[in-house]
Amino acid sequence: MTNNDALIYAADDSDRIFNKSPLQALLSGFSIEITIKEAARIGNFSDHLPIGTEVYIVATSSTKPNDVVDLAKRLRDEGMTPVPHIAARAIPSVEILDRWIRRLSVEANVTAALIIAGGNYDRPPVGTLASSMALVKSGVLEGNGIEDLRFAGHPEGHPVISNHELMEVLLEKQIYGEQKQLTTSLVTQFFFDFTAMAEWERQLLRCGVHMPVRVGFHGVASLASLIRQARYCGVGASLGFLTKQPAKMFKTAASTAPDQLIRSLARHAVEFEQTLFTGCHFFPLGNFEKTAEWVSAIVRGDFELHDN
Repeated sequence: MTNNDALIYAADDSDRIFNKSPLQALLSGFSIEITIKEAARIGNFSDHLPIGTEVYIVATSSTKPNDVVDLAKRLRDEGMTPVPHIAARAIPSVEILDRWIRRLSVEANVTAALIIAGGNYDRPPVGTLASSMALVKSGVLEGNGIEDLRFAGHPEGHPVISNHELMEVLLEKQIYGEQKQLTTSLVTQFFFDFTAMAEWERQLLRCGVHMPVRVGFHGVASLASLIRQARYCGVGASLGFLTKQPAKMFKTAASTAPDQLIRSLARHAVEFEQTLFTGCHFFPLGNFEKTAEWVSAIVRGDFELHDN
């Protein structure tokens, strides 16, 4: 990739897209995430992203609510759309949550959020909210104007919840959203094996889950960083798939961007009109500027198509 040119490679001989349009359409309206720490290194977000881009604010164990509000305000001021992570198990009380969400709504005009449990299942939650659904049912979000709820999708399973239970929980979230007239959708972790992602979509449909899905992709990163982050994030099956196929590992190391996976998703979207996959979300893995520039180049059409 050069400053003005992204290279998108076909995944295999049966996965070729010779028209740029499906790729541009798929990535238009992409979202990306950033940590508080990394945001401090960005001069102006509008220098790297199209105006209106949704930027998710990552919640970590050290993230302070005031910092999230400040970054949300900054993103809004610089033309972006802030989407904070709200981690249920890290919230001390519903009262504190209410004050925080009110500030996000009033000061940064936040209307959408990614609602997650927040992990740390080896110890009790900080407060009374033990799950993302418990947080949603508190009514605090909709009570403060956040009516666009995003939830985590787990194509490769969850560390403590069975696949059957996961589907039941997703159905519960979907039904709750319909009853309350809220917008609901899913955002997945990044992955390396599109076959597994497509099978997960089929499972969703068989179980009656029809929420739109933003498919997560890793950003521009080294192979070592990808493997380290994949292990941390629990992307186990895809990582196993990748390490068992040295040729694919070599391509990943060489390109450092998810070219092949994006083409697979674009082909899937063309072949299956009823797909749940409606957009893309990017995990920069410490390379926000490079990732933002790479994706933005594709959206502009500043890229070339190459076969293997």
